[in-house]
Amino acid sequence: MRHPIPPLSILVAVALAGCSDPDPVVEDAAVTTFDLPTLPDLPSPDATDATDATDATDATDVPTDAPDVPLDARCVAAPPPDPFAAPRAGCAFTAGARVADTLGLDARARAAMPIRHVIVVMKENRSFDQMLGQLHDHGQPETEGIPSTFTNRDARGATVSFTRATTTCSGYDPGHQWNDMHAQVNGGAMDGFVTTAARTAGGNGHQAMTWFGQDDLPFYYWLASTYALNDRHFASVRSGTFPNRNFVLYGTADGVRSTGSGYPRPGTPNLFDRLDAAGITWGAYSDGAYFSASLGWTSSHRGAHSLGDFLTALDAGTLPQVVFVDGVENIDDEHPDGNVQQGEAWTRNVYQHAVRSPLWPGLAMIWTYDEAGGFADHVPPPERACIARPGPTDADYFALGPRVPFVLVSPWARAHHVSHAVQEHTAVTRFIEALFDLPALTARDANSSALLDLFDFTCGPTLLRPPPAPEAGRRGCFGGCRLTLDRSAYRQGEAIRASFAGCPGNNPIDWIAVYPFTAGTPTLPIPGSTLWKYLNNSHVGTAAPTSGTVTLDRAALGRGPWPLPAGEYTAYYLLNDQYRVVDAVDFRVTP
Repeated sequence: MRHPIPPLSILVAVALAGCSDPDPVVEDAAVTTFDLPTLPDLPSPDATDATDATDATDATDVPTDAPDVPLDARCVAAPPPDPFAAPRAGCAFTAGARVADTLGLDARARAAMPIRHVIVVMKENRSFDQMLGQLHDHGQPETEGIPSTFTNRDARGATVSFTRATTTCSGYDPGHQWNDMHAQVNGGAMDGFVTTAARTAGGNGHQAMTWFGQDDLPFYYWLASTYALNDRHFASVRSGTFPNRNFVLYGTADGVRSTGSGYPRPGTPNLFDRLDAAGITWGAYSDGAYFSASLGWTSSHRGAHSLGDFLTALDAGTLPQVVFVDGVENIDDEHPDGNVQQGEAWTRNVYQHAVRSPLWPGLAMIWTYDEAGGFADHVPPPERACIARPGPTDADYFALGPRVPFVLVSPWARAHHVSHAVQEHTAVTRFIEALFDLPALTARDANSSALLDLFDFTCGPTLLRPPPAPEAGRRGCFGGCRLTLDRSAYRQGEAIRASFAGCPGNNPIDWIAVYPFTAGTPTLPIPGSTLWKYLNNSHVGTAAPTSGTVTLDRAALGRGPWPLPAGEYTAYYLLNDQYRVVDAVDFRVTP
């Protein structure tokens, strides 16, 4: 069976960001038409091990009958002018506003947008400068590099400049809630990162001023220089994960000031309500906490699924129309002390499945971060964005947070493009509303752009056949220690062989431990593992090999029955008889 995409007429005359005629007449318009290509059946990549992205098939396996459009053949026209930008900047629009009024997108212009599915990949707690601060010199000169004059002072008064991070898995976790971030930004001076980090995370705070280079994160640097990047994308609120993720889904923090301070109130309108009302399918996918626990969802919540379900549906072309996918917290999501290279490999795996999916010709995938995590960025965020709703609940939520990476991945993305348009997370919300003609949730998303300057719908999809993606970075954390299993699924009673390579080799009580998924969420390493052994295949740590194989069977029992009950499990490589994760891999036990 082939997977045809219906022909779409792309109307140059109704350039998507500025339709001056509310009811254009097709016969009078200059029209350019083309058909989206038909892709043949694609072999499904192995979706069982989402942690090890190196097993994913490369993008060079895109079918040979897909048009091979070189990047230098992309459209060169600049994004059209946006006559609605000034009213939006003045917060002229309110909750319920339609995109025809705020963006100039009438029904015909929306119908001409060839995007049919949206995937939102929102990672955790990294600033633009930390993740992509060297992009100006390595792939995308249109971005602004870190100025050599940008410094902070530490508590002793010493000048601290940006330096390269010495590891990709530092456990250093600066404060990043409301008070912390306001101190870091300091009214736009951007000089409070080091002192705040020292106060909240210990040490001298200098680790808040570190960056990762292209050698550390080759896939991320490639993604940001191949597809469409916005280098003025700010967090929606100068605070932590919970309020920022709420803005994406609710258009407001709904009074949630910091992570852990509560959830949106029942009955507050949200994006899922709007999608349901319009008959648009959606899903949330994770092997950890959905939306980084910001909504309190468990795996039993309607619309919640596992990462394996996501990859299977993406491969089969059966994915819901709007999807949010999250990595396991502190492991795949890149929150400290997670290894950012492991998170990069996780993202690359999602990307590889996306470009090989039958949905790829009509897909838009967004890669971004919820907030900067207390890590430094040199660009001052706007001090006053549109207040979401009148009244005391939203009155204080007007200052945006520091910049975070933001890349639009799509065959229709402007290739090798940088937008400098100021935006925040509700631009994602507004993009989804634009695709499906949904009313704005609040004044914040009503006055947001909808990412339209990152697309070019006036010519063929120049990235339908993207160049091969580089591998994710390795060896940035403990020499690139990797944990693998001999299989992704075991029958009850079968021994599990866990191999490790490139590991520290400096402590005889580094160990391998297995924990179950509970209610669809993996148990993070704590006392009481189901199975465990030191690296020398014993419960007595006497050797510190850098590579080897550990057999996990009845002799490795911790707190658990043998055979293991059928279900989902995670194996971890842990340091020094403690619970710091170096690497992890998921597996399944079947009856």
